[in-house]
Amino acid sequence: MKIQRREFILGAAAACAFPNLRASAASPNGKVNMAFVGIGHQAGHDFSMFAYYKDIVNVVALCDTQMGASHTLNVLKAYPDVPRYQDFRKMLDEHAREIDAVCIATPDFSHFPAAMLAMSMGKAVYCEKPLCNCFREIGLMAAAAKRHKVVTQMGNQGHSDANYWQMKAFVERGYIKDVTTINAFMCANNRRWFKWKGVEMREMPGEEAEPAEMDWDVWLSQRPFRPFNHNFINGDWRCFYEYGTGALGDWGAHIFDAAHEFLKLGLPSKIETLKNDRRTNAVFPMASTIAYTFPSRGEGLPECRLVWHDGAGNFPDMPKNVTDKKWRRKDYGAELYLKDGRVFARASHGSPLQLVAGGDPRDPAVKTAMRDYPRGKSGHYLNFLKAVRGEEPANSDFAVAGPLSQVMALGALAQRLAAPVLTFDREKQRFTDNEAANALLAGPPVRKGWEEFEKL
Repeated sequence: MKIQRREFILGAAAACAFPNLRASAASPNGKVNMAFVGIGHQAGHDFSMFAYYKDIVNVVALCDTQMGASHTLNVLKAYPDVPRYQDFRKMLDEHAREIDAVCIATPDFSHFPAAMLAMSMGKAVYCEKPLCNCFREIGLMAAAAKRHKVVTQMGNQGHSDANYWQMKAFVERGYIKDVTTINAFMCANNRRWFKWKGVEMREMPGEEAEPAEMDWDVWLSQRPFRPFNHNFINGDWRCFYEYGTGALGDWGAHIFDAAHEFLKLGLPSKIETLKNDRRTNAVFPMASTIAYTFPSRGEGLPECRLVWHDGAGNFPDMPKNVTDKKWRRKDYGAELYLKDGRVFARASHGSPLQLVAGGDPRDPAVKTAMRDYPRGKSGHYLNFLKAVRGEEPANSDFAVAGPLSQVMALGALAQRLAAPVLTFDREKQRFTDNEAANALLAGPPVRKGWEEFEKL
């Protein structure tokens, strides 16, 4: 569906004139008029979090490719009079003048066209994590956000919580520096693809009848046509290389996001596959260990090795000489190893770091140092709304979230190929020794009729 040319021009003009997207003519009371692409599962949670701020948010349009399915009913019952759509293109076309911001919470791959269209129309975008599952498309999204001067935020909610502010302060004052190794892991035993045990879904599943309420064409969006199968929907898309990013894309953005930003890791120079258990051609392995190498970035930022572990029980080695006897490792988290022997550990989302080795956490000086950082006053959703109103910057805008998402996409690519070593040229953003890997960087061929989103 083509956007009305007049509406497109108006949206583009608004983006240039009002880069912070303050309240539009459609919201004279200063509220943010929001549209939602996806209203069930995680999208339903995002919706409820934004709707909570009823003094700030007007809900003006709802979209879901399975509108009316059970997972959409809570939102529909709460907002029976709000216009409903199955195609985000039609929604944005018909409500272009009203919408200030769009929340996009769909499968990883389909964030791309909805975000590109919304940004091209001058709309602020809140996009679930990761930005996309394709390295190239993530880059296009980050470039579009900069080009259109719109407010953006990725939905790694902990990036506005304690870990974000603590890591920022610790790096700025030099309390954390010379990090040489980061062990990050998600080793719970309940990943969606575990049900296939690495043997029962070796190829993509075959055709089934589509549910009556399903718009399969829009669900597939820019990806090549493939017949409907129930294994692709209701969150199980995360299992498949073609549509998701596995445990790494799901949890990495909550586990090593602040370290990635404030240690200025950027993109890696090398990725090693250390473990790949029961890999198939369709879904993520039962367990994997991927090691990234990030080159030196300057004083206090030496070469750093980020080692990602996933799969039930596939934990990294425990830190040696643990001094915090109360510390208990969870199924997910990260541990930062510093050159001076200190080890800091955290869990996920907003959980702060704690000193677990190389120093006594009971030392009054350590206690004071660990508590000495400013706390932000806005949660992640409120931070985005305030950014749209021009009141504060977004903490995880696409300039920050783009490179982080690309790191996760590179890791998912390595899991898919299981190549022992991939050498990556950070400047050219290409692998130097593996054309199969370079083809995956670009992503699948764009389906006919969806090419326009690449150019917005």
